[in-house]
Amino acid sequence: MSDTYTAILDRMKEKFTELTGMDADEASDISIRMKLLAGEVFSLSAEIDWIKQQMFPHTATGEMLDLHAQQRGLQRNKGQKAKGMVVFMLEMPLEYTFVVPEGTVCTVEDGSLRFVTTEPGRIERGSTTVWVNCEAEHSGEQYNVENTLVNTIVTYLSVGIRINNSSAFNGGTNDEDDASLRERLIQSYRDTPDGVNASFFRSLAESVEGVQSANIFRLADTPAWVGIVLAGRGEPVSAEAMSEARTLLNSHAPIGINLLIENTGLLNYNVSVSIAVKSGYRFETVQQNVMQVIRNFMLNLKVAESVYLTALGKAVLEAEGVENYAFGASMQDTTPLGSQLLVLNQLTVSEMT
Repeated sequence: MSDTYTAILDRMKEKFTELTGMDADEASDISIRMKLLAGEVFSLSAEIDWIKQQMFPHTATGEMLDLHAQQRGLQRNKGQKAKGMVVFMLEMPLEYTFVVPEGTVCTVEDGSLRFVTTEPGRIERGSTTVWVNCEAEHSGEQYNVENTLVNTIVTYLSVGIRINNSSAFNGGTNDEDDASLRERLIQSYRDTPDGVNASFFRSLAESVEGVQSANIFRLADTPAWVGIVLAGRGEPVSAEAMSEARTLLNSHAPIGINLLIENTGLLNYNVSVSIAVKSGYRFETVQQNVMQVIRNFMLNLKVAESVYLTALGKAVLEAEGVENYAFGASMQDTTPLGSQLLVLNQLTVSEMT
């Protein structure tokens, strides 16, 4: 870190005294000039420090880190929208079929989070309810809300109707942060793709939108075949992403190498944890914090990646408001098969007694 403005100005004053044998009066022209010059020198020094920081991927941030990543063929992962279902309930049956339009906007009670239906919903004559798929208006983890919290309609509908989300909204993520992108970038230097190694195929597969991770391995007794298992974020890869990945990977397969590209299988993992809450926090608030942290931890797992209780416990302990924690007796480190992705099944967060 360069010197502060005050340190620069003090050195200038000391040098002036050394050369002239007198101190510069605070109201004098020379003192004002020194202050202005010290400010410019400090600004230049700060900019040089910033440039030094942005020169290397280990310390670069923001847009400069993105540029380093692009040199390695990497892009910052975009955030995903949370998805869930909202049930629309008429106050009484109608004598005709009522259609909830696609694009109907719903919110939580205070209006801070908006959700949009992604398909029309039909409440048939004589019925009162319909379940409609919805997604968050924007990407972000804050849209992962518990069931019943989406309970207000913004879009005008011609009949009296009530709503709530019958299940929690899940899958919402923020844009990839600097720490995660930097880790992938530095790893790309350690394990450089060369057109035929596992790193090359993994990097190629993960460049497809909707593919979060890939596991690459040689098939036993068949040296001419390479197995590739793809996974999304906490779920299998969609049919569209799988088709795009197959086309891309096969087009880059070396002569004499055949690729067996498959979707991941899911392995359920149950989490039970009791927590002690720091003074000044409500258990219900901290409980939601811990639930979100655990969900994000599980969503960030890669295909074939293990769950270690030490890593999961560290994430729980770093959740806001957590004083201490204890996992359920049945929980243990778990390693999936090379073709499996560990996903959260049941989640219980209770208060430590």
